[in-house]
Formats: sequence, C-alpha cells, structure tokens
Amino acid sequence: MKVICAGAGKTGTKSIAKALRHLGFTVFDFEEQTFDFLDHWVDVFQNGAKPDVKRVYQNADVCVDTPGIFFFEEILEAFPDCKVILSVREEDSWIESAVRQVDSLYAARSKIVSMLSPTARKMEYFLDCIFNAAIGTCNTKSTYVIRKRYRIHNHRVKSFVPADKLLVYNVKEGWKPLCDFLECEVPSVAFPHENIKAAVTKRIMTGPFGQQVNREFRDGVLKISLFLVVIFGVFLAIFWNHSA
Repeated sequence: MKVICAGAGKTGTKSIAKALRHLGFTVFDFEEQTFDFLDHWVDVFQNGAKPDVKRVYQNADVCVDTPGIFFFEEILEAFPDCKVILSVREEDSWIESAVRQVDSLYAARSKIVSMLSPTARKMEYFLDCIFNAAIGTCNTKSTYVIRKRYRIHNHRVKSFVPADKLLVYNVKEGWKPLCDFLECEVPSVAFPHENIKAAVTKRIMTGPFGQQVNREFRDGVLKISLFLVVIFGVFLAIFWNHSA
C-alpha cells in the first residue's frame, strides 16, 4: 500500500480512483475492497472481528472509499509508509450528493431478491453497517447527523495523520497538487469526472456483484419452481388415487 484516500464518499472519490489508475497505481475502490471480502466485513460488523487490513489490501497500491475510509487508522498502522489524501467538498453540495447516492442504493434493493440471494443479504447488511458507522445513520433525512459525522471524520483524519503525509484536496484543483504530493508527472489529459448523480449504483448492479446476485436469484426461483412442481405432482397423484 502506498496511498490511503481517506475522504468521505461523494467527495470525488471515483474521479480520484480513475486519476490514480491513470497514474499507474493499483486502486482498490469500493468494489475491490468489498466484493472479494464481503464475509470478512460481515464478520467485522456482526461478530466484532478486527479488520484484517493486511490481507484485504496486500495487493493494492491505493484504497479509496468505503470501507477503507472508516478504517484508515488501522490501514495506516499496518502500512505506515502510506501517504494519505483527504478529499473534501463544500458541505451543502456534499450532503445533497451523499443523500442521492445512499437513496439510489436503497432504491435498488428488492425484498424478493434478498430472500433468494445470500450475497444480496450480506451486502445489504454490510451497507447498513457501514452507513451507520461512516455517516451515523441509514436515514437520509437525518442531514444534521450526516453533516456532523462528515465534520468529525475530516477532523479525525487531520488529527491522526502527520502533516507531512497528508494532502487535503478538492478535485476541482485538478492534477497538479495530486501529482506534486505523489511525486508524479502531470498528465496531459483532462482530470476525470466520475459518478455523476450516483451513476455508480447502476455499475454495481450490472457488474460482477449484480451478476452474482442474479445467478443466485435465478437458482432460487428454479429451486422453488421445482419444489412446487413436485408438490403439485404429489397432490395430483393423491387426487387420482382417491378418484380411482
């Protein structure tokens, strides 16, 4: 690990992830941190296990977004040579964007799918836990609480990370401060602008995670259908035997 991006979600984290990949870093964003380690994170939140950050991030140069932003202290202790980027954003626009993102993730849920997909159930549990941990609530109407947790998180990062290892950064600043901090050449391409209006939700639902959930859902429907066919067949056999 070389860089911890400790900024809260919706502070340009997807844009930063793409920018750092362009600079040649192996980036673990939400998907890479979560999908292959979902059972571990459930164990952390459900059973009190200590995050095994060395295992989760051993193949990463950079971590961005959740769950890493909540466990940045543990990651920095495990990888003490890391630099830390705290991405920030004007609070009102951040609140609006964060609420939109959380609402879009909850809107994508389906009770029927969750009943038939173990992966969907685990992810829903994990998201509830990480939202409660990171922004203090799963209720997006609680904007006062969410704003307060945003301030607490930023203060926590600034207080914990040594000043010479920390870059407080707004994506509007573009490439130069980021590249200066990481000692990289400034690219000639425009700085990325990703995840407009919670577009990442669709990407998650159509990506490997969504495909896994859909497979489990189809398998569940097939098993239920076969069970109903068997029950119906038994019922018909009993009916015909009584009629004979």
